[in-house]
Amino acid sequence: MGEKKKYLGVASDMIFSIAAVVILNAVIQLFIYPSFNNQLGAAAYGEAISVMSMVAVMGIGFGIAANYSRMVMSTKKRDVMGDYNIFLLMTWVLCVPVAFFTAKVFVSQFSVVNAICIALLMISTVTRYYSDAEFKLNINYKGYFVYNICIAAGYSLGMPIFFRTGNWLIPMIIGETAAVLYTAVRGSLYRRPLLKPSPYFKEDFKSFAVLSCSYVADTLIQNADRLLLNVMFSDGAMVTTFYNAALIGKVIALLTTSLNTVLIGYLSRFDGKFTKKFYNLIALVLLVVGLIAAVACTLVSHVFIRLMYPDTYEACRPYFFIANAGQVLYFISATIMIVVLRFADEKYQMQMNVLYMVLYLVIVPVCTYFFEIWGMAFGILAVNLIKFFVVYIIGLVQLGKGGWSDKTDGQHGEDLDAFVKP
Repeated sequence: MGEKKKYLGVASDMIFSIAAVVILNAVIQLFIYPSFNNQLGAAAYGEAISVMSMVAVMGIGFGIAANYSRMVMSTKKRDVMGDYNIFLLMTWVLCVPVAFFTAKVFVSQFSVVNAICIALLMISTVTRYYSDAEFKLNINYKGYFVYNICIAAGYSLGMPIFFRTGNWLIPMIIGETAAVLYTAVRGSLYRRPLLKPSPYFKEDFKSFAVLSCSYVADTLIQNADRLLLNVMFSDGAMVTTFYNAALIGKVIALLTTSLNTVLIGYLSRFDGKFTKKFYNLIALVLLVVGLIAAVACTLVSHVFIRLMYPDTYEACRPYFFIANAGQVLYFISATIMIVVLRFADEKYQMQMNVLYMVLYLVIVPVCTYFFEIWGMAFGILAVNLIKFFVVYIIGLVQLGKGGWSDKTDGQHGEDLDAFVKP
């Protein structure tokens, strides 16, 4: 009976966790963003997408860094006291000049009011991404579900203000703030000692700073397509066209990142011999899955974009396959990196991240400058394809040096059984 209750609890947590993400993304993709597009028009919506990209860089970069750092430090059984609230305040201060920079560079008509609204959205987004640590630390997935419902409800309740004023930032601020308020009322992250440093303040800050650099850089690259198009051509409609063309690929890549977590779980149990034949099989399967996913995303894009963004469908249609293939390949290259890290040194992950950034910054802007949206789409596809094959070659070289070969001398069939065995 105890085991049954335990498994039911795990299943319940998974259902609440998945439902929370699905409901929030459904509200965003089926109601919020299409409404923004229809009300603002392609050009102004493109500017909004660019601003949201900068908000994501700050919110995801610093918010998730604080979130993950907080959880790591909790495993050391330390009382962090008010350390992370102090880090949040530091980030809030940084949000103000970044918001004014964003309003000046990515919005055609600068206004102080707009810049202040962007700053408020950045601040609330950073805090929201940190706040879900409350539910992860306490393994409270029912609370996490309500937390995401607060975001979706806040967005939705703010939409009448958007329809009356045309200010799309207001519903976003309301949604992010609603989640933070729920966390503050129901959780313990924002209780006393609110701003009192702990004896481990310096170590906590170092952890937060290192993770922030990593996540800000990664998020900046993920959003660079929209920012580059805006800066290089000052054309919001062009940003909207590429964003919508790649939208389904981005959503699928986002939702399927959880599959990598499952893969890590299986790899951690695998104790057989990782042969080159087995490794080649995995690489081939990933490429086939990627091709199938790109085709599927293209077909779904024809239906979804025609229904939800009818005014941009004709402009987006030529780019569906290449734009989605680039996004899918980003996920596939990350997956093979996880496989390689199971038998290769972790330094290769950092080296690949640096190589990816260099390739992106060298190839994508140049291709975009000469060929605009086609250049952007093929440039991103090329960078992710290069990353995939470089990681693949690293894996082959490491296996040639011994790799996993010292663990067993089993045959390939035994390897596969060990890999898929729970």
